[in-house]
Amino acid sequence: MKHHPLAFEAKLGSSVFEKSCAYCGAKFRVVLSHHVGGDRHEDYGCPECGKRYEVDAAVEPEVRLVGHRTDGKDDRYQETMF
Repeated sequence: MKHHPLAFEAKLGSSVFEKSCAYCGAKFRVVLSHHVGGDRHEDYGCPECGKRYEVDAAVEPEVRLVGHRTDGKDDRYQETMF
């Protein structure tokens, strides 16, 4: 029986989900580790533009690029204060 990589990672005490960046359209997979000691807020960035996202996790999530950005640009995301 062949196991899907996402299912295998989930069995090792982690959660896995895929996300599309709201800024550049890149797709990436986020792996969250769930260790004893409670969850806290951790942030992670889009591997293509650097836009930051937040999630509840025990440690900083691992991010793997699945699909490159789709907006045709090569700039980095910049947070605004508005």
